[in-house]
Amino acid sequence: MPAVSVLDMKLDRSFDVFDADRDGRLRKSDVTGLSDKLAESLGVAPDAVAGLRGSLEDLWDAVFQKMDRDGDGGVDRLEFRAAFRARIVTDQNRIWDRIRSMSNAWTELGDRDGDGMLSREEYTDLLHGMFRLPRETFEEAFNGLDSDGDGQLSRDEISRAMKEYYTSEDHTARGNHFFGRL
Repeated sequence: MPAVSVLDMKLDRSFDVFDADRDGRLRKSDVTGLSDKLAESLGVAPDAVAGLRGSLEDLWDAVFQKMDRDGDGGVDRLEFRAAFRARIVTDQNRIWDRIRSMSNAWTELGDRDGDGMLSREEYTDLLHGMFRLPRETFEEAFNGLDSDGDGQLSRDEISRAMKEYYTSEDHTARGNHFFGRL
C-alpha cells in the first residue's frame, strides 16, 4: 500500500472536520451547519453568524458541490481529495477568495475584544465551537501557527496557515497545525 502524502493526510483531516454527522459524505448541511455550532458555542443568536453562514454557503456552492462527481448529492473522501487537488491547481484564486472570506467571517466572530487578532483563548474557543474537536487540539495548533510569537494570530497568519494547510506537501509547514497535529 503506497504511503499517504502529507497533503492527503491534511485533506482527510479537513474532510473529517467538515463531516459533522460522520456519515462519510459531505453535504451542504454539514458545511453550513458549522455556523450554527459556532453561534451555540459563543452564546449568540443565529442571525449573529449570518455572514459566516453566507460564506459557508458560497464555499459549498462554488467549491464543495462541484466535487460531487457521481451526482449523489454528497462528496465522499476520495472525491474531496481529488477535486481539491485539481481545483487548487486550476482555480486557486477563486478558491482562496472564498476560503479567505469564510476565514475573515469566523475570525471577526471570534475576535471578542475587537483588536483584529485572535488570542489563544479566542482561537481555541472559536475552532472548538465550530469543529467540536478537543480544546487541547487547538491550543497546541495555536503554538504552531503563531509565526511571529506575539501570542496572537493576525488575519494574515490565519490566511497563510490555511493556504499552507490546503496546498503544501512540506511536512514542516506551520499551516499543517491548523486542525491540530497530523
